[in-house]
Amino acid sequence: MRLSVASILLVGLFTTACQNGAVPVDHSTPLADPASASPQAQSSPTPPPADPVTTADVCAIAGNGTQATTQIFIAQMATIEEAAAHNDQAAVVAAAAAINAQFQGLAATLTELAKRQITPELRTALTDVATALTQLAAPSYTGTSVDILKKLADFAAAFDAACAPPATASVTVSPAA
Repeated sequence: MRLSVASILLVGLFTTACQNGAVPVDHSTPLADPASASPQAQSSPTPPPADPVTTADVCAIAGNGTQATTQIFIAQMATIEEAAAHNDQAAVVAAAAAINAQFQGLAATLTELAKRQITPELRTALTDVATALTQLAAPSYTGTSVDILKKLADFAAAFDAACAPPATASVTVSPAA
C-alpha cells in the first residue's frame, strides 16, 4: 500500500492530536465586566521600545529553530518514504508524529519569543509563522511535502527580513570641480 505524503501527514497529525487530549486553558486572568469597562480602560498601552540585544537573540533563536525544523522535516519525510516502501505503518505514523511535534514545539517557542521586547516587525513575523506552523500541524492541513518545504523557506525569509538591520541613508560627497 502506497500512501500520499498528505495522507501520511494527516494520519500522524490525527494520531498525535487524539493522543494529546484537551488543550489546557489559562484561567489565571479573570475576564473584565463589560458593564464596568470605560473607553480609556480599553486602550492598549504603548509597548516598550525594542531592545537591540533581545531582538538579536530572538532573531538567532527563530532562525536556528526554523533551520532545525526544516532539517527534521526533511529527515522525517525520508523516513516516511522508506517506511512506506516497506509497508511499515508504525514507522510512518511515528515519523509524521515527530514532524507534527516539531511544528507544534516551534510554534509555541515563537509565540513565547513574540512576548519579548523586540521590534514590531519581528513580533509580526514570529506570530505569523507560529500561526502558520499551527495550521501545518492541524489534521485538516492537506498540503504536500513540497508545499511545506516552501513554507519553511518562506519562514526563514520572513525572519531574515525582520532581523535585517535597518537601511541607513548614505551620503556621498562629490568632489568639487
